[in-house]
Amino acid sequence: MRYLNSLSLITLALLSAYTTSSLASDDIESIIVIGKKPSFSLAQRAGSVDYMSAEELSYEHVNDTLELLSKVPGVYISRFNQGILNTDVAIRGFSADGSTPHAKLLIDGISSNLNNGYNELDQMFPLAMANMTVFKGTSDPSYGLFNTAGNYQVESRSDLNKEVEISMGSFNAKELQAYAGFETGKLTQNYFFGYRQSDGYRDHTNLDKFSASGRWAYQLSDDTSLTAIARIAGYEGDAPGFLTQEEALSDPTQSADYASQDGGEKSTEHFSLHLDHYFTDDLFWQLKTYGQHFERERWVRFTEESSIENRYDDQNIYGFNSKLTWTLDDSWELIWGADSEIHQVVEQRFGTIGDSRDRDESDVRRDHHYDLTAIGSYLKLNHEWRDLVSWNIGLRANSLSGNMLEYTPEGEEIALEMYDFGTILQPTFNMIVKPSDYYNIFFNYGQSFQHPFGKAAYTTGDINARQVSLNSGWETGTVLTPSDNLDLRLSYWSQHASDEFIMIDGTAQNLGETLRHGVDLALNWQATNNITVWANYTTVNSEVLTAGDGQEHIEGNEIFSVPEFTASLGVNYQVNEKLTTRLHLDAQGDYYINKENTGGQYGDYALLNASAEYDFGEMKLKVQLNNITDEYYEYVFDINGDGSSILHSPGDGRNVSVSLSGNF
Repeated sequence: MRYLNSLSLITLALLSAYTTSSLASDDIESIIVIGKKPSFSLAQRAGSVDYMSAEELSYEHVNDTLELLSKVPGVYISRFNQGILNTDVAIRGFSADGSTPHAKLLIDGISSNLNNGYNELDQMFPLAMANMTVFKGTSDPSYGLFNTAGNYQVESRSDLNKEVEISMGSFNAKELQAYAGFETGKLTQNYFFGYRQSDGYRDHTNLDKFSASGRWAYQLSDDTSLTAIARIAGYEGDAPGFLTQEEALSDPTQSADYASQDGGEKSTEHFSLHLDHYFTDDLFWQLKTYGQHFERERWVRFTEESSIENRYDDQNIYGFNSKLTWTLDDSWELIWGADSEIHQVVEQRFGTIGDSRDRDESDVRRDHHYDLTAIGSYLKLNHEWRDLVSWNIGLRANSLSGNMLEYTPEGEEIALEMYDFGTILQPTFNMIVKPSDYYNIFFNYGQSFQHPFGKAAYTTGDINARQVSLNSGWETGTVLTPSDNLDLRLSYWSQHASDEFIMIDGTAQNLGETLRHGVDLALNWQATNNITVWANYTTVNSEVLTAGDGQEHIEGNEIFSVPEFTASLGVNYQVNEKLTTRLHLDAQGDYYINKENTGGQYGDYALLNASAEYDFGEMKLKVQLNNITDEYYEYVFDINGDGSSILHSPGDGRNVSVSLSGNF
């Protein structure tokens, strides 16, 4: 009953949008846009593609940048609220608690996932983004590693505007964002700086984060341009720990007594070069090379009975990706891509000395040093026939290799080698049929893979004893465009994993053969000249078909930490030329907290947010209200996996922020 009103609102918006609009032409195929429509095409992928404009991104003020994705259909968020591991996101029936990395994050086309699959989006602030695109499904052959269920793509700004924004809000939050673009002859320069500080909703949740970046693009000739991007970012945060259910409900702002020293810091350093070159009008080449450094250090204590543990990760990731596009004629296009990533990782865990955060080098719980090299290449053929049928077929090949040194607490050095997964193939197919200007029908199929990560990818034994888990998925649906003002997408999707594994506290466990499927419903409706409505509703059904060895009792169970549905409703109202208001309702269903499906279901919520923006001309005033109804919601974690020790982390209560921005 709790979500009946929110779902009814979404259903009403969908029905009214469909029944009151006249027929006309639209050509955005399977794309749903939140904000202004892009001026470029995203049509080469026929799955569920969702686009967020800079306008929708820039008015948000969040502690964790991943929260910007709460508007996207079928994307769900786990808000851990634990320092530098505050938030994670998931799609297509996978878990958002870090146990199954499954989505690729790309910033300006550069992979931004850590070796364990976590993505690092906190290096970006909203005002630094030009747009964000989410592709859900298995039919994109452009990426291999971590692209199991889809990808998130962020483009940084390259325009010539100059803006400064200052914000203040609840929990003593303060934020500064500044962006400037310049053009001198053939050189374009873009700079960004962002800083945010907050005391947090709960006790002991102080955070400080910053990001600074520069982008320099030089037009070498009419056919060639070279761009360099550099970025540094840091994040330091305290962690309030987990509570019992009684503690969380009675006082959600409290911090666990045993977590008084929990917290940590992380940093990102990024540099990349981007070359764009036209050999001819029909032959275009893009080359990106990059180097990144991710460092994380965290002190964590999950329960009063456990001791404080120091966790340290240091990762250097280098790589390139190349894309050659050959337009054969007006109907045919051939794309050849190649890429490589080299990961150099140090992963350590130490006990601590008494109550001190100093490491106890004699209590070494994990000391892993390893590397991973991922190489991939793909071919994709695109064809359009008489404006009626667009299709493409692709094939990607991947290989993984690496070595590892493990140091035991006794100081022994153990050499391990990565399993030989052989050549991993990913066939893909996309088709869009457009019988009329008013609707199209799309279908896609693809195969992706999930590989073991961390120590689970290496062995001292038979390197042929393990294979990757193959993830086969398909989606079919329609996009209705009954007017220039309405886009409505309805699709059914399914993904089947051959032998899925999950990671629990760094230990690999074989979940088995799994199936996920559901329905995606999304719309963007320009109801009047002043009112825009966007809405989405996604169902997720999951099942363990055949369990891994020794776990036959979980066959038929739902996959844990996956909400049964997600839903969002947004209404933007342009009151007059100066005043814009927004309303955003975000809801999700509950989920089981362990693979045993014991201990109950948790995690459901319905959060109502609103904002208003007034344009004074040179300056803009923005007010943002979050969780207006002060809804209690939480992230729930089962540390033992059997329902005997359930931990609760409440989300933020009602809060407000006020911002003042101006162009110069």
